[in-house]
Amino acid sequence: MRWWIRGCCGDLVTDDWFVAAVERVAEAGHEACLAIEAAVGALREGRAAHDAGRSVVEVVEELIGAGGRETRLSAADAFRNYERAIASMRAQVVRALVDDCGLSLTDVAQRMKISRQAASRLYGPAAGCGDEGPD
Repeated sequence: MRWWIRGCCGDLVTDDWFVAAVERVAEAGHEACLAIEAAVGALREGRAAHDAGRSVVEVVEELIGAGGRETRLSAADAFRNYERAIASMRAQVVRALVDDCGLSLTDVAQRMKISRQAASRLYGPAAGCGDEGPD
């Protein structure tokens, strides 16, 4: 979205917190893609085995034996880490737009196309502001 690229006055946002937040989101997104691709790849192998005549019971046993549960949980965890990185960045952006750019929470909510209440929750102290977040 454009407001992540441009600051409140139209200048490029180059603050270190912003770059770090984008990098955390990008890394978490990459890890989620890899984990999901591993899960999908295992399922495709199972489908190919089934297409080759193996029973569903055999395919399921093989998938589970090859770490299917762990693969599935790993993908879910990686996606949750991505969602946390996004949430942390959104909170930091809201705080910057209010504190650094002087926008009201109503203005921020309108720009981000979220409710005023959501903007307020993101702005709040427990919303993950600062440089914390998934590593």
